Parts: sequence; structure tokens; C-alpha cells
Amino acid sequence: MANESDRREVVAEIDNASAAETLQVEVYDNFESLQGIQQEWDEFVESVGSEIFLTYDWCRIWWKYYGKKRDLRVFVFRHDEKLIGIMPLFLEKIWLGPTFLRAVKIVGSDFVLSQFSFAVAEGYIGAIIQKLSEYLSEEKWEIFHIGPIAGLYRHYDSLRDALRRSFRNSYSVLEEQGGVQTYFQLLDNWEDHLSAIGKNERGNIRRNYNYLYKSFCDESRNVESYYATQDSFTGFFDEFVEMHQAHWKTLGKGGHFMDWPSALEFHREMAQSHLQLGRLRLLRVSIGSHCLGYQYHYRFGDKYLHFLDSRVNTSSSNRVSWGRVTFCEQIKKAIGEQIRHIDSMRGEYEHKLRLGGRLFPIRNMFICSKEPSVSMRMYIFRAMARLLNLCYYRIWFCILAPKLPFKRRPLWALWIRTCSFS
Repeated sequence: MANESDRREVVAEIDNASAAETLQVEVYDNFESLQGIQQEWDEFVESVGSEIFLTYDWCRIWWKYYGKKRDLRVFVFRHDEKLIGIMPLFLEKIWLGPTFLRAVKIVGSDFVLSQFSFAVAEGYIGAIIQKLSEYLSEEKWEIFHIGPIAGLYRHYDSLRDALRRSFRNSYSVLEEQGGVQTYFQLLDNWEDHLSAIGKNERGNIRRNYNYLYKSFCDESRNVESYYATQDSFTGFFDEFVEMHQAHWKTLGKGGHFMDWPSALEFHREMAQSHLQLGRLRLLRVSIGSHCLGYQYHYRFGDKYLHFLDSRVNTSSSNRVSWGRVTFCEQIKKAIGEQIRHIDSMRGEYEHKLRLGGRLFPIRNMFICSKEPSVSMRMYIFRAMARLLNLCYYRIWFCILAPKLPFKRRPLWALWIRTCSFS
């Protein structure tokens, strides 16, 4: 049963939907025209608790690499001249075998792992979704993928109800779970955080540090951690990528920068851009002259986004977990910056849960046309997308390809564009 605060939120959204007529909406088809509101855009996205994925530079750089043959629509909503919502969307026509779909998606929702908390001011979801539905009625589309929706997004029910009200005449709203993501809630200091972790894991952490101090006592008794600066960025980033790829190569896999199209160029440019904005947290962890590994994070608001990591491969790896040490160093740094949460992205990993991570569901919503001919084509398209996911990704890419002596190639763009519909 919904509690009183939930009921008040829904009522507020329903009442506020009547304000849709007074909203001002600007729609842009390029990022150059939006450059003048970059600071306002980013400050608003941060103020409503959204992720870095909806900031101006993240969307702009993502579009540079992955926006080919797609039509951009960035919706900027204002009420009494005040910014109350930003929705960067795009439209595309996706062919899969003999069939196709005209889709609407969120900028950044494929080719790069991401999840979203929508950048909408408190109480305006109903009005904004109603206004958005009016504008989208002038476009040609058949399915609108809303997601992946972040596990900590607080207004999921209000968003779902607003979508059902605004699109009810010609569309249906489907809800699907898209896996889980891990969040770490940080305490005020490292000792308190360590005390909240299970006894066995606390022992593992202490043994790892003791082993390091014993092994490198001739050089140093301290593990040192440094973030990349403008001067050190190139060396840090190159070593991080090399270390990351070397680890996955030993497992017969390509690693993130080989598996995902243009990933190396995309992340290099993204990291450089956000370094200038003070958001990049590329951490190098070392003891003495020995690099133990890297943590590749971004800071936005009171959250860290944990994107990737890397660790050195040595003969002592069976005695110490370098990844555990580097992540503990990252937690210490985050606590020092008064960060409240680390978003450790998608997937369920036992080592993250042992370190105090908690799982939250990632959800997706699809606004689907009710037109019979489109519904049939959509059914066929999604069935073929599921077959492609099974045969290409799960069987070939994950199981067979790593065992064969062929050169690894990036994931198919077609699979990336269709996997959200599988």
C-alpha cells in the first residue's frame, strides 16, 4: 500500500499536469546551438540528482561518436523562464532482417553503459510528459524506450503514471526489469565504513594491506593514491588502458576498449573534457615505485560513477587482491570529498557485495504503438532481437569467440542498437 508521502506526490503530479499549457518548450537538433546554456544545463541536472550521463558534455561527446544516421531532438522545458526539465532524445529507424522499427531513445542509452534519473524539477513530471507527448505526436515513431532507469531514481511511479496518462490514446506502456546495479553508501570516515563491512571481508582487506607493506617494506610503508591532473593525464590514461586490456587478454577476451566500438577514443575525449570541468577521478594507486592499478571514476554532485578499473598482473596475484586494495583507496578518497554514494554500474558481483555494495533494480519502460500492423511488426522485431542476442552475444561473443584463435573484433553495432528491445 502506498504511504501518505507517495500519495501526495502522485496528487501533486496530477494537479501539476494542468500547467502543461503554460510551459515553454524549445527543441534543438544540434548541440552547437545549446552551448550557451551549458553551465545552466549542468547545474540543473546536478540540482535534481541526475547522473553525469545527462550533462551537456557527456551528451555532446556521445553524439559525436554514436549519433550517425540518427536525428537529434533535445527538449528544453521552462516555466516562467525557469529551467524545469531537459530531455535529450533521438529518433532512428532500425532494420533487423526483413523488418524495422522507428524508435525514440535517450541520448547516451546505447553504445556506452549508462542509466538515468530524469532531469526534471520536483513536481513537473506530469506537465513535462504531457507536453512531450504533444511534440512527439508530430514525429514518426512506433516505440519509445525510456531507460535504462537508475536504481536510485525516486520518481519512477510518478513517471510511469504520467506516461500512461499522456500516451494512453494510441500507445501502451510496458515495464521490464533490465538487471541490477550496485550502489555503495559511504559513511563519514574509513574506519566506520570498514566496521560496516562483514568480518571476513575486513580480515581480507587488512591481510591485503599487510602483505603489501611486508613485500615492499624496503621502499615504502604507505599505499599512495593520486588523481590524474592536466599534466599527468596522458600517462595515467595510457597506462590504465594498457593494464585493463592486458588483464582481459589473459582471459581470452578483448576488454572494454576493444569490445565496444570507438571506446578508446570516446573515453579519452570524455575524460579530458570532464577533467577540465573538475569531474574526472582517474586514480593511480601505487606503493613505492610499483603501480598496483587504477580506478576510473567521475564525480557529479554527491555521487561517484565507477566506470572501469585495472590492476597489475603479477605472480603474487593469488596472494593479494590488487583490485580490492585499489577500490578501498577509491572509497577513502570519496569519503574525503564527502561523497555519499558510489554508483558501481550494472551487474551483480560477489566481491562488490562483500565490500558493502547493495543491489537495486534497473528498469525500462517502452511506449508502444497500439496500431495492429505496427504491433505485429514490433513483435517480430523483438523476437528477432532476442534471437540475435542469444546466438550472437551470449553464444558466439561470450562463449565461443574467446576460445578461438581469431582476432577479436568490436561488438556489432546492430546488436548494440537492438539489445534494449530483446
